[in-house]
This record gives sequence, structure tokens and C-alpha cells, in this order.
Amino acid sequence: MSGPIEISTVTEWNTSLRAAKEANRAVIVDFHAQWCGPCKQIAPFYAQLAGEHTGATWLRVDVDGQGTRPIATKYQITAMPTFLVIRDGQVVDTLRGADPRGLIAIAKKHAVVTLHPDAERAKSEGNKVRASKSKRANVGERAEALGDKAFTSGDYAAAVEHYTTALKHEPKSAVLYGNRSIAYLKLAAEKDTPGGENYRPKALGDAVRATELDPSWPKGWVRLAEATLAAGEDDAEVAPEKRAEGKRMVLEGAQEALENAVRIAPEGKVKAEAQKMLDDVRTKLSSQ
Repeated sequence: MSGPIEISTVTEWNTSLRAAKEANRAVIVDFHAQWCGPCKQIAPFYAQLAGEHTGATWLRVDVDGQGTRPIATKYQITAMPTFLVIRDGQVVDTLRGADPRGLIAIAKKHAVVTLHPDAERAKSEGNKVRASKSKRANVGERAEALGDKAFTSGDYAAAVEHYTTALKHEPKSAVLYGNRSIAYLKLAAEKDTPGGENYRPKALGDAVRATELDPSWPKGWVRLAEATLAAGEDDAEVAPEKRAEGKRMVLEGAQEALENAVRIAPEGKVKAEAQKMLDDVRTKLSSQ
């Protein structure tokens, strides 16, 4: 998988736009700033999308960069992060704020690779694919069970490994994404965990996918709220005067997720848990 291209000069920008136009590709741009907390939170997720959705050209532009300020000025970028979709030199889509679900929508709309498989080959291989589904499901179920066991015992690294194996066989399982999300958060919370700073963005990405795959699963929205709040903890390098704005955006994102959970959850433990979290988030927002 490849990541987004870091633009440092106007020449690089123009070259990238021309190449995309010649290839009939959309250009997706992340306008960010070094002091912006939400920018830092969404950057790993943006890079992940760039690697997975290769039907567009993905760029990043630092609005304060010496060679890139003219680009930000031209497109009137006043809030960070701002994501633009450019096709044939024209802006065709805009997203403001660190919104994972909005980025997924942009990727699906503008960066999908259309494949054209040979029809006869697809037909002849159809039976083989159907025959293997049952076997894959059994492998996935065993891996999920191992993941649950590891999580219960507190071995979160093993849980992530098993859930990842299960997802290879059941890639459309919202529950598996939700389970791996909380396992990533547990890992991130452990002290001295190698690569711990990368787990919160991964948890956020998994939680977004869980709600995307099954919007009617209340626990998925709770996981998204948990991952959103955890991602907001990575603000040590953010300029103090910008931290309040970043924290407000994080709280608003968590509030939206929890409101969805409370709305669709039946009476019971999950609804009560979501409501308690929602009350806490609202209290924090009111004090901003």
C-alpha cells in the first residue's frame, strides 16, 4: 500500500494535478497544520485510506509551509483540517474537520478502482468460491473465539492478532472490527507498549468501519465514541491556544456517536452505558 504524497512546493502541486488530469483521476487533498490537534488525529486514518483506495491521487499540504502557503491561499483554506477533492482543476467536493466517516464517503465516491473481470472466468470460478465460503467461515469463527479468549485474559496483542486473522475470513463483520477496536485501545492504554502511539488511530479506523458495516449495531457507535475520545488524547504537541478547539471537536464527534447509540439501542446494559457516557460528554462540552 502507498500513502499520500507530501507536497512542499507549488511546482510539485501543479505536477501532481496535471498528472492526475491526464490519468482521469480525482485528487484528494488534506490541508493540515503542524499545530492542529485534529489534523494529527486524522492523519494516520487518511494515510490508511490512501493506501486502500488507489483510484485517486492523495496529497497532503501543510498550510504554513514556506512553499505551500500560496496553495492554501488560492483555495481559501481557513480551517484545519480541510479536505478537497479536485478533478480537472475544479473543486468538486469539500470536507471540513477530522471526520472519519466523511473521509470514507469521499474515498468511496472519488477513489474507487473499477475492475473488469472476465465474465467467463468469473462464472467458471464461481463454484469454487462458494465451496470455500463455509471453510473460511469456520476458520474465522475459530479465530474470533481465540480473540475473545485472549481479550478476556488481558492479552490484547494476541486478541488483535486473532481478530485480524478472523477479519481475513469475515471481512464484513462489524463485530470483529468493533472487537479489534477496543483491543487496540486497551493496548494503547498499556504503558511501555511498542508502537502504542499508533494504536489509537487504528482503533478509530476500526470503529468507523464497524458503524459503516452495521449502522444499526449500538455497540459499534459506543466503540466509535470511545475511539474518538481516545484519539483526542494525542495533543501533547498541539499549540496550547489550539487545544480547546481540538478538544471541542473531539467531544462533538463522540457526542454524535453516543446519540446514535442511545437512539437505536434497546433498553438494557448497552443503552445505559451509552447514556452515561453521553451525559459525561455533554457535561464536558458545556464547560468548554
